[in-house]
Amino acid sequence: MMRGFMPQHRPLIKAYVIFFVCVVSFYTLLRTSVSREYLAQPLAVVFTSASGLILNLLSFRATASGTLLKVEGFGVRIDDVCTGIFVVAIYLAAVLAYPSRSTEKVKGFVLGASAIFTLNVIRVISLVYIGRYFPVLFETAHLLVWQSLIIFAALLVWLYWTERFVRASQH
Repeated sequence: MMRGFMPQHRPLIKAYVIFFVCVVSFYTLLRTSVSREYLAQPLAVVFTSASGLILNLLSFRATASGTLLKVEGFGVRIDDVCTGIFVVAIYLAAVLAYPSRSTEKVKGFVLGASAIFTLNVIRVISLVYIGRYFPVLFETAHLLVWQSLIIFAALLVWLYWTERFVRASQH
């Protein structure tokens, strides 16, 4: 019984192993002081600035300084976790683990990272709005609603990529 199990499931087991190794490696790498200083912190500053700019375009009086974003009496600090970089890392692990060509993997990474980072800017802007006008809902929106939505969106983008770019090129 085990003899027939392994050959047909070998690609699936390989994908699981690649995914697991990538997730652990990316997480470990992203938690290093070098990565935090040269990638995560600058990305948090970019998210803070971009969110402040968009909030000002939406007629809010926003100020962005470093990773601190303030709007009319409400302020938040954009941490490296708030940028979506860890969700992008998990998404990248899924793309790398999926059996496809290198060009398809590059397209998948660009598509996914762009979608996740864009949605995350929308997340930050909406959370500032919620924090300013509905402060009692802020923690729930921040920790439950938006985190779930970002993860679900990453899954949807990955599924879209597998159908649109990988399977389409195999036919």
